[in-house]
Amino acid sequence: AALDRYDMLDTPRERDFDDIAALASAICETPIAVVNLVGDTRQFFKAEVGLGVRETPIGSSFCATAILEEEFLSVPDATQDHRFDCNPLVVGDPHLRFYAGALMKDPDGLPIGTVCVLDFKPRHLTPLQEQALRVLARQAMAQLELRRVLREQQATIVEQRQVGERATAQAAALAESQRLLRESLERSLIAQEAGRIGTFKLDIASSEITVSEEFCRVFGLPAAPAYPAARLQALVVPDDRGVASDDRSRGDGSAALETEYRIRRADDQELRWIARRARFVRDGAGRPVSMFGAVYDITASKLADFKRSALLRLGDRLRHSADASAIQRYAVDALVDTLQVARAGYAAVDARAGSFTIECNRSSAALPDLSGQHDLGRFAATVALLEAGDTVAVDDTADAPLLGADAARYAALGVRSLVETPKMRGDEVVGVLYIHDDKPRHWSRTELDFVRGVADRTYAALAKVRAEGLQHVLNQELSHRLKNTLAMVQAIARQTLRSVTDRASIDGFLARIQALAAAHDVLLQQSWAAARIVRLIDAAVALHGDASRFSAHGTDIRLGPQAALSLSLLLHELGTNAVKHGALSNDTGRVDIAWSIDPTGDQPMLNISWRESGGPGIAPPTREGFGSRLIGMGVAGSGDVERRYEPTGLIVTFQVPLAQVQSESPHEHRPDTGVAEQKAPQ
Repeated sequence: AALDRYDMLDTPRERDFDDIAALASAICETPIAVVNLVGDTRQFFKAEVGLGVRETPIGSSFCATAILEEEFLSVPDATQDHRFDCNPLVVGDPHLRFYAGALMKDPDGLPIGTVCVLDFKPRHLTPLQEQALRVLARQAMAQLELRRVLREQQATIVEQRQVGERATAQAAALAESQRLLRESLERSLIAQEAGRIGTFKLDIASSEITVSEEFCRVFGLPAAPAYPAARLQALVVPDDRGVASDDRSRGDGSAALETEYRIRRADDQELRWIARRARFVRDGAGRPVSMFGAVYDITASKLADFKRSALLRLGDRLRHSADASAIQRYAVDALVDTLQVARAGYAAVDARAGSFTIECNRSSAALPDLSGQHDLGRFAATVALLEAGDTVAVDDTADAPLLGADAARYAALGVRSLVETPKMRGDEVVGVLYIHDDKPRHWSRTELDFVRGVADRTYAALAKVRAEGLQHVLNQELSHRLKNTLAMVQAIARQTLRSVTDRASIDGFLARIQALAAAHDVLLQQSWAAARIVRLIDAAVALHGDASRFSAHGTDIRLGPQAALSLSLLLHELGTNAVKHGALSNDTGRVDIAWSIDPTGDQPMLNISWRESGGPGIAPPTREGFGSRLIGMGVAGSGDVERRYEPTGLIVTFQVPLAQVQSESPHEHRPDTGVAEQKAPQ
């Protein structure tokens, strides 16, 4: 009954409704859009895009279901919705998959139809597109109501026309109102309610563009009903004018209908990213006569993409950098170039000396260069905030009570907003990556996440460089000492054995010492980032004779650099003693090396045993030399060692916390129980 009041079923097409359907299709990016009136036994399309028919059976209607909803119905994938998965329009031609419809309700709240969009593939509308569809439904309803009122008024005018000129004047005024309303709808379909979407219609012959108020706000222009197209083209960044439209591309219809470009807004010169979607209206000969569509600001999403790309580029650069200064510079460049701030840098903090040193700084002309050493006490409030280990962000230093007296010092440096992220070592701040701007600025969540991402990657790279530097110094010192020791052994051997006539044995002995020196060089050149215990033991025992006289078994675990070096030296010392005095000093002795993990205590323990058999009888040494002291220190200096001089041979057992032998550094324990049982080569 409510629908019948409007008397719209089977009426011809009208431009006002066709424009609504076309705009719905353009905004929602769907091939099909419909202004649909739903009766009790039929549905009638007042306007449609992409269907080519004016009605379909009510039994296959999506809108017949939508009209039972409160305001809106969205069906992302009809094949997955029990209400529509058997619908003939879904399972058969045209194989519809997506539907979204906003209800048209009369002033009494009764639904009489929908403005809907459909697609042949599953999808979701953005919140902006859904809001636009609701606005268009209200506009379609306003058109219906206008026609109803006009029809009723016209009937009244016909009746009153017989009684005087007053009725004629009222009819003329009403006709003028209708004309003005149509012109307003052509300029804008209330895009403001759809949120940050500006609509336009460009007359190709005159190059004049009729725009909405929201369109003017997007481009930073004073609100006006129309502008010359050249005025808007001048706002486009020169490098992007090729992807926007111009008189030539619009005239021949070659202008891109969906594109993105950058502008400098007219009012504040701020750089913004714009997305445009448009359609051509052509004459009977197919020539473009006008272009209409919508524009919206996509700067936020573009900046998010830039931040992700910047983090990826920074990660690639840091991955291949071994220089702390270069790492700092890469991080500072990423912050300045991506966030467009006036200053960024890295400060090394020495809390004990009460100072900080700006090691890397990049400033624009708006802020001075801060490179050099500064008094840490001048920023005591900031340091106290950073000691919590989290990022400090201030939108306006002139209104930041948490900065205390520091606020005035920042103001003296020209800083109005800042973000500072600490580099911690334990509970101590040892560095700060900072960004400063010369004007108040609200730091968004995505911007703060970006700063933290840059800081995390930078601090990890700096820690790696520092660890590698310490490792290099250790390696060089050990290499120097080992080379000196082995050179001395060789010199003593040559001097002591120069009178021995069996030169083959002497040459073999000296060659073995040389091989041992070369083996140490190879191990030290690997930087000892990590080592697997099976490979380490295999390499160590190979230096002490026939490998068939050794057996080794246990779980193949990862060893940290300190433990790997310590165990290698211990095995070398034990092997040397076995060759001189123990199981390897004859032709029948053997050595068994075994290790296992004991998980039963407070922390997992690694147990390693060296067991000799088949050698000559041995006794405890009468004096303790360097080798005995080294063995007594245990694996990685744990000191937990037991030596037994049994009649069958020497037995030495070591016990050390698993976390200690797997530590990357003296302050870091990361246990790993390894993989399945493996055997060292026999």
